Amino acid sequence: MKNKIERPLAVYIRVSTKKQELENQLIAIEEWLKVRGLSWEDIDYKFEDVESGAEDRRPGFQELWRLVREGRVKSIIVFEISRLSRRQRTLIDFLYDCVEKGTMIYSVKESYLSEWLKDPKGRTIIVGLLSILYDLERQLISERTKAGLARARAQGKKIGGQFKLSEKEVKELIRLYKEGVPIRRIARRFGISRATVYRYLRRAGIQLGSKGT
Repeated sequence: MKNKIERPLAVYIRVSTKKQELENQLIAIEEWLKVRGLSWEDIDYKFEDVESGAEDRRPGFQELWRLVREGRVKSIIVFEISRLSRRQRTLIDFLYDCVEKGTMIYSVKESYLSEWLKDPKGRTIIVGLLSILYDLERQLISERTKAGLARARAQGKKIGGQFKLSEKEVKELIRLYKEGVPIRRIARRFGISRATVYRYLRRAGIQLGSKGT
């Protein structure tokens, strides 16, 4: 059974400041490993983050995501999926990257997820669902944009030039970039060009690196 879990293998844990919560997750994951003929010695990467208000700045999660994008981790074990992110958008992006890279996610509490990901049909369904969520989000953004333009026209404001994102949307765009979401996906989400994404990032004083693809 041991060889069914592909390596490199990573464990991700996110806890509050309570020591007991960390111990509970560690015990549950250790039992999960033991049943499958594995131990902590088989873990190639182990990441722990402490829960805080700065959801976007979890170093462990960011490093794990980087390894996924680079194809350097094949399996991830978590206590439960919600530990990866409390933000739905971030979780969708992360899962999408995992599916694209063929990275398996094993949840101690949600065993059905790994079964879906193992099955080619299941992976196709998950990718389809994630794509639908992207499309719905893009449609909502488009509708809000049209509504905003209509209000501006009704107020006699001059409409011209390129479409502008709201302040809230710009903050979301910047957050996604800092989390490592590819430029092409950010552009698709907001229904704008890559050049426009770069322009917003530069205006925010963000230095663009190699991850802006």
